[in-house]
Amino acid sequence: MHRLCLLGCVLLLSACREKAPEEGALRVTVKYGTYRPACVRVEVQDTQGHKEGTDIPSSQFKERAEKELRVAVLRRAEWDRELTVTVSSFNALEGDRCGGTAVETHGSGGTVAVPPKQFSEWETRLKAEDADGDGYLVGAMWGEPADCRDDDARFNPGATTETCSGTEDFNCNNLTGCQESACRAKACDDGNACTQGDHCEGDGVEAHCLPNTTTQCAQPSGLCGAPQTCQPSTGLCEAGPFPEGVLCDDGNLCTDGDRCSGGACAGTARQCAPGTASCRESAGTCIATTGACDYKPLPAASSCDDALTCTMPDQCDGNGACVGTPTTCAPPEQCFRLAQACTSGADCRYEADPAKLNTPCTNTPNGSPGVCMPSGACSPFPYKPYNFDPNAISASDIQGLRTTGAVTFDSDALSWAPSSSVTNVAQLKYLPITQGAGFPEAILIPVATLDLAGTLTLVGSRPVILAVFGNANVDQHILVNGTTTPGAGANQNCGSAIGMTGQFANRKGGGGGGAGNGTAGKDGGQGYNDGGNAGGAGLARTEAPVPLIGGCAGGDGGSGGGAAAGKGGAGGGAFQLSVARTLTVSKRISASGRGGGGGSTSTNGSGSAAGGGGGGSGGRVVLEAFQVALTNGARLTANGGGGGEGGTAKGGDADNGVAGQNGADDGATPAPGGQSDSESAGDGGAGGASTTQPQTGSRGGAKSGFEGAGGGGGGAVGYIHLRSMQSCTMAGGYVISPPPTGGCPAP
Repeated sequence: MHRLCLLGCVLLLSACREKAPEEGALRVTVKYGTYRPACVRVEVQDTQGHKEGTDIPSSQFKERAEKELRVAVLRRAEWDRELTVTVSSFNALEGDRCGGTAVETHGSGGTVAVPPKQFSEWETRLKAEDADGDGYLVGAMWGEPADCRDDDARFNPGATTETCSGTEDFNCNNLTGCQESACRAKACDDGNACTQGDHCEGDGVEAHCLPNTTTQCAQPSGLCGAPQTCQPSTGLCEAGPFPEGVLCDDGNLCTDGDRCSGGACAGTARQCAPGTASCRESAGTCIATTGACDYKPLPAASSCDDALTCTMPDQCDGNGACVGTPTTCAPPEQCFRLAQACTSGADCRYEADPAKLNTPCTNTPNGSPGVCMPSGACSPFPYKPYNFDPNAISASDIQGLRTTGAVTFDSDALSWAPSSSVTNVAQLKYLPITQGAGFPEAILIPVATLDLAGTLTLVGSRPVILAVFGNANVDQHILVNGTTTPGAGANQNCGSAIGMTGQFANRKGGGGGGAGNGTAGKDGGQGYNDGGNAGGAGLARTEAPVPLIGGCAGGDGGSGGGAAAGKGGAGGGAFQLSVARTLTVSKRISASGRGGGGGSTSTNGSGSAAGGGGGGSGGRVVLEAFQVALTNGARLTANGGGGGEGGTAKGGDADNGVAGQNGADDGATPAPGGQSDSESAGDGGAGGASTTQPQTGSRGGAKSGFEGAGGGGGGAVGYIHLRSMQSCTMAGGYVISPPPTGGCPAP
C-alpha cells in the first residue's frame, strides 16, 4: 500500500504506522472504475482558512487490482479538528502536477472530525467510466462530448464511419444516414429493390432516403384474379394467392351470393317463388338480364279473383289480368255518402257526408240515438261531457222523461213525488257517478227526451245529472235551491266553505257567518255590549265544474239563556244538464242559497237574545250542449242567501229577529238580510248576487233598554257553467247570476 502524507509529514512510515499520531490523522480513500484518471488532487481545509493539498499522478496508483488509492492526512497542531475534503480527477499530467481539464470533483459536503490520537475515515468514488477504452467518457462532470455507447468502441463522438445509407449513429450526434448534413441530395440506398434513384431529401431528423421511381406491377383485370406485388428483396413482380370468398358480381342477375373461388366469380342460382297471381302459372323462370321471374299467363276465361268485392264474375283475360264486371254499390251507411262507384279497377268507396254532419242517427249495436260526427261515426254526443262517457250507456237505459205537472225528485231515495205525475217512472234508470274521495256521488239519469209539464224540484244529498240524447227544451222551471229541505247535492263536503257558528256571551249572541262558494261569505255581527263574537265567513271553493258539488250552509247564530239561534240558511244544490244537440232555456234553472233564520229572544225573563243565522251560498249549475240557446225568459241563478236579523231583549219583553231572504231564483238582485223596525237588533247582511259581494251582518245595539244580538253574514254566490260546442244563441233580456264560466262564445 502506498500512502502520501499531507501537511508536512516528516516520514512516510510515520503515516503508515498503526498507532495514530498525537494530533490525529484522516485516511482518504478514492475509488474509480473503468476510467483511470491521469492525476488525482486531494485538498483539505479547516474552518480558519488553513488549506493545503497534493497531486497524485496515476503512475503512483499502487492498488490497481482494487482500483483505488489511499492517502493519509496528518492534522497540524494549530489546525482545527474539523476538516473539509475535496477530491478532483484530471485527464492530463503536467510534470508532476495535475493538468488539462478537471474531469470531476467531489467534496465531503460537510466537515470531517479528526480527533487527537485517532484515525478518521472518508471515502469517495469517481463517476467517470470508459468501459470500451475509446477515450470518450460517460458520467464525467466536464463539458466534453460524452460517449453515447460505452460498450462498443466504434461508437463515440469522434467516429467517422457513418454513410448516407447507414442506420446506426456511430458519431453520437443523434443523426443517421440522410440526417447527416453532408448527405443532403447525395445518393443513398433504402434497402428496397423495388425503388430506383434513391437519394437524400430533407434536413436533420426530417431527412429520409427517398426514391425517384417505384416499380409498378400489372394487376389482373377481374376482381377474382391474383394480385401482383413487387418483392423488395429482388425487385421482381410476383403473383399472390387468389382472393377466396371475396364478394363479386358474375353479371348474372339470377344468381345470389356471388363470391370469388379459384380465380373465378360464381353465385347460387336463384329459385323463383311460387306465383300468387290468380291469372298466371305458379312456376316461374328467372331472366338473367333482369333478375325478375316470369310467370306465363293462364288461358282466357279461367276462373280468378280480382280482390274487388263489387265485381262479378271474375275471369282471366289471357294476358295475365283478372277482370270482373262492376255491380251496383250497396247504399251508404247513415252518416256516409258514396264517393267512388264500382269499376273494373276499384271497389265501392264511401266517405263522411258533410250534409249529414250533426244530424240525428242511431248507434249500433246498442240502438241509442246519436249525432253524425265529422269522421262519419254516429256518436251519442258530438262532444265529451265533463264527467261521464255517453258511449258507455246502453240504449235500453235511455228513456224519455215526461211529467204531467210539478214533481220533486229525491236523489237519495231515487223517488218522484208525486210519482203519478211521471208517465214512465218505472222505466227511468239511475246511474251512480263516482266523484272521488270525500265527494258525494252524483246520480246520472239518461233520457232520450225531456218533456216537463211543471216545475222540476231536485232534493237529496247527491247532485243530479240529466243526460239528454237529443234536443232539450227547458220550458219549465228546474229548481235545486231547496224549499223546506236543501237542494240536491247541497251542504256536502263543505269544509272551510261552511259559515261558522256565532258565540254567546253577556246574554247576547253573535250572528252566524255566511257560507262561501264562488267567493268567500261574510262574517256575522257581534252581540251588543261585548256579547258573543260573530261567526266567521266560509271560504271560496274551486270554480271547476267537476266534481259537481253544491253550495254550503251558513253558520247558526250564537244562542243561550233560553234564546234559540237563527239557523244558517242552506246552500243551493248542484245540477248538470248535458244535451247531445241543442239546449234551449226559456225558464228558471236555479241553485240559489237560502236565507239565514232570525235569532229569537228568551221567554224565561232572562233578557237573552240569540244571533241571526248566516246566509247559505249559491250552488252550482252546469249546462253543456252542442248548441246552447237562451231566450229572453231564461234565468240561470246561483245567488247567495241573506243573513238573518238578531233578536232583541229587555227584561221579560222580547222581539224575534227577521229571517234573511232567499237568494233570488229569477234575477240578479242581492237577497236582503233580515231587518225589522227594531233599532237595537243587528241586521242580517245581504247575500251575494251577480258580481256584488255579500255583506257583513250588523252588530247588535241598544235602544230604550232593548239590547240586540248580531245579524248573520250574507252567503256568497255559487257558479254557473255554460259550455257550447258552437257559438251560443242569446236573446236580449236573459239573466245569468253570477256571470258564467266554462266558455259559451257569443254568436
